[in-house]
Formats: sequence, structure tokens, C-alpha cells
Amino acid sequence: MHSLSGISFRQVRCFLVTCRTLSTAEAARELGITQPAASRRISELEARIGVKLFERIGRRMIPTDPARRLMRDAERALSMLGRGVAVAKGQSSGPLLGIGALPSVASSVVPAVALKLRKIAPQLTVRIETGPGDLLLTRLRNGALDLVVGRMGPAEALRNLSFEPLQRDRLGAFGRPGHPLQGRRLSASDLAEAMLILPPPAAIVRPTVDAFLAARGIITPPGQIEGADPSCIAALLRQSDAIWLASAGAGEGLVAIHSAVALEIDAEDTIGEIGMTCRANEPETPEVAIAREVFRDVAAAP
Repeated sequence: MHSLSGISFRQVRCFLVTCRTLSTAEAARELGITQPAASRRISELEARIGVKLFERIGRRMIPTDPARRLMRDAERALSMLGRGVAVAKGQSSGPLLGIGALPSVASSVVPAVALKLRKIAPQLTVRIETGPGDLLLTRLRNGALDLVVGRMGPAEALRNLSFEPLQRDRLGAFGRPGHPLQGRRLSASDLAEAMLILPPPAAIVRPTVDAFLAARGIITPPGQIEGADPSCIAALLRQSDAIWLASAGAGEGLVAIHSAVALEIDAEDTIGEIGMTCRANEPETPEVAIAREVFRDVAAAP
């Protein structure tokens, strides 16, 4: 059995943030430290427990299997520590609900649900996390999240999980306000000649985007831009005539704040289910039961 001597709270927190962001640079930014300091904390933790925690693939830090197992228990330990500190201070920690939000619902369904939960269960802390589908589903399996909401993933990704459909979504195309192609239906040649912004490879909607392009005879050339962060996408659109292909729900937030406009495309062949994914064969907590009911109500609302 490994001793906990030499393992610090800072190391564990840096490890967890890196698991969530898949980047020591992002972890450093969130923690208010330098990237070398974040990398050093990860290296020290790996040396202390004697296992490799991340594989570097491109610019992403991918948690290894040991890291995924550690992540589950480390998050629970820090959560229990936080609650213990609150109790020691005479504060009530209250119940906690962790929601993983895919881009297709992060700016629409999930905020509406969070606000409604605030009214129904004012003592419930709602923690919303966004990220790629593979990471959110892993965190769901590990117990770090209570449910994940968004477009349905492939069958192999839903092993030991249950999916309940809520509404349908399709692929959308988005450009800057005043885009030269605004106001008419995009043709295959329009898409073939445009600079495209595509979802990252790990995004659940990426196979749908690739199939949509392939069905129209478009082979995605090298040199395209991949991303999902709304603020970055908005800046890219504002400064170019690029076309962003993404889940229609993912673009609603930028359209609502006038950072993008929906461009007309024929995407009937891209319709997919949006819904809730939970752990299967596990007793449902009262918090999850309430959240699922609210999600159903919000999704059914006109």
C-alpha cells in the first residue's frame, strides 16, 4: 500500500484539473500558476505513486487507465474534505448534482434546467461541466458526474450507461453576421471552397459532420480549423468568412448574442437524438430523479 506522505493537495488538484481540461496549460490558467509549475506537480505526483498518469497526444494530455481510476477516488476525497471543512465551520454543504453538458445543449437546455432547479431545490448545488463527450462519459462512469446531457454517442460509448432521448437535433452551419452566403441555401461547392471550422475528433458530433461532407463528395482537406470553445469560435467567425459546422444546438448560443448567424443547409440526413445519459443498474439519487424530471419538462416546452 502506498503511503500518502509527500502527496499534496496542490498536486491532486492540478491532476484533476488537467484530467478535465486535457491540458496543463489550461490547468495552469485555471489554477493561477505557470505551465511549468503545473507540469512539475503532475510529474511529482507520478513519481510519488509510481505510475504514468497521462499520455501526450498532440497538445492534449490524455489520462491513462490508472489516472481514470485515481480521478474517481481523488474527486470524491476532495469533495468529502470540502464537506468536512464546511461542517467544521458550522456550514451546511447541501446536496450536489454534477451535470456534464455537451456543446449541443450547453447554451440552451442546461442553463434553463439549472435555473429551474434553483427554484425547485434551492439547497441543491448544481455543478455544470463542459468538454468532449469521451471525457464526460468517463467522468460519469467514474462517479464524478451524475448525468451527461447532449447528443447520443455511439453504442460502444454507452456501455454500462442508459440513454433517455429528450429531443432531436441536426447539423447546423454558422457564419458571421453579414456572411456573403447568408440568405441562400449552401451548395456542396460552397462548402468545398469555404474555410471550415469542424468539431474536434473526440466530439460526439464529429462522425456526423464527416459523414455529411462525404455524402456530398467533400473530402476534408488538411489545414482546416478544429475547435468547440464558443468564445474562440465567435472570434474566428468575426474575423473571417469561415463556416462552422456543428450541432444546431451548439450554435444557438452564438446566434442569440448576435455573434453568428445560421446559414441554410440541407441536413435532414444528420438528425440525431439529444438526451440524458446516466449510469445503468445503479439506484437513482433524489437529486438525479429531480433533475431528470426537470430536463423532461424543459425539453418538452415549446
